[in-house]
Amino acid sequence: MSIKKFLAAGLVAISLLATGCGKAQIGYVNGNKIMEEAPQIKNVLAEAESKIKDIQTKAEEDFAKKPDMTDEERQKSLQDVERKVAGINQAYSTQLKQKLDAALADISKQKNLDVVIDSSDTQKLIFMGGIDVTEDVIKKLQ
Repeated sequence: MSIKKFLAAGLVAISLLATGCGKAQIGYVNGNKIMEEAPQIKNVLAEAESKIKDIQTKAEEDFAKKPDMTDEERQKSLQDVERKVAGINQAYSTQLKQKLDAALADISKQKNLDVVIDSSDTQKLIFMGGIDVTEDVIKKLQ
């Protein structure tokens, strides 16, 4: 995935330069830090984790109540649990994306950024220049 991000950033930079836009304003964020520190993000993640834990607990209780389940019934129950967990993951992933997109759009507009890229500590995409807007995003997601 890091190669895809790198290529995407390179293509954006090249296209901006090729179209004669002059100097592009590039912002970057540390996505890992945002996920760990932004209160709205932490709340969404905690809520999703809680719902998944509730589903798992209920499933364990159902299995304990019915120790004589057939393999087919057990398989069907497990698939039902997996479907519910996948649904929760999808719903909360969408919610996270919407919150992050809104915050990034506002900050990009305020700072006149042409592009914002995820450049985490372990996967640097911006080595020199650029504007770090990580703290701005965290503040926006208070």
